[in-house]
Amino acid sequence: MEPTTGSLRKRFDVSKIVKQLTIAGASAISVNSDGVLFGGSMEDITKAREASNAAAVAQSLASDDGVVAPPILASDLLLYPYQLYKFRLAGADAVNLVVGALENKDLLYLTKIASTIQLQVIASVTSEVQIEMLIKLGPGSIQALVLSNRDLETFDFDESGEQALSLLKSEALQAFREKHGSDVPILVEGRVGIIERDGDNAGYIRALKENGAFGAIVGGGIAAINDDTVAQSLTGWAM
Repeated sequence: MEPTTGSLRKRFDVSKIVKQLTIAGASAISVNSDGVLFGGSMEDITKAREASNAAAVAQSLASDDGVVAPPILASDLLLYPYQLYKFRLAGADAVNLVVGALENKDLLYLTKIASTIQLQVIASVTSEVQIEMLIKLGPGSIQALVLSNRDLETFDFDESGEQALSLLKSEALQAFREKHGSDVPILVEGRVGIIERDGDNAGYIRALKENGAFGAIVGGGIAAINDDTVAQSLTGWAM
């Protein structure tokens, strides 16, 4: 479910979707357990972890490759330390910190706790000011940075995609890389599989890649698919 558009599917099976994504080669799988805004539950994280592990094992037996299950990202709005422990116990490997919803002291405290319980931290930003907040954290405290096209006040998206693109080109992002390292993946989220540039969607993806984006978080576009063409869709949106 999406806060601004409602249900993306009338019926869905978390385990089946995660299995499809794992087999299709998803680098990571994001799960939101918020029951009010996203129609999820904490059990969804556990189901996702178990389904991903099972699919990865099955793939390794068929191909003689090692077992590599994509990490599970708990993408709920995270405000309190106890949430970190709940997500870890449920099977999450990483959490998403929405920087615009937190103060500097909260970012410091939450990243320290996450490190202690071996949770990776992905930070999502919508402005240069928020990137500058992350620069104040110590190196190694952020494992990935997400540049979002979302408006945090309305939950709507910048349908032009310029919000994330401008952040990719910003001096604040350059300073972030100098502080946290150029190897920290920079991801983009928000209509990445839908926005068109130069006449097609590939144009926007190409512009993101040319300006330093490592990958994209694809949500609604994948969730709305009701058949078994997930692998084809992921390949079409590959960066």
